[in-house]
Amino acid sequence: MTQNNLDMARQDIEEALKLIEDMEAALTKEESPKEIIKEKFNFLSKKVQELENLLKSEGII
Repeated sequence: MTQNNLDMARQDIEEALKLIEDMEAALTKEESPKEIIKEKFNFLSKKVQELENLLKSEGII
């Protein structure tokens, strides 16, 4: 895996973890609108797909 791809994978993982933390915080607030949670989930799905594509291009999965 090239250093550039490794850095991209690391960044995607860090962004996904941050998003999960944000979603957890939003879910613990009763006033959190469903639309915000849905938006965060969609973004998380996109990040996971990008990471999967990167790992596939490197032959890791």
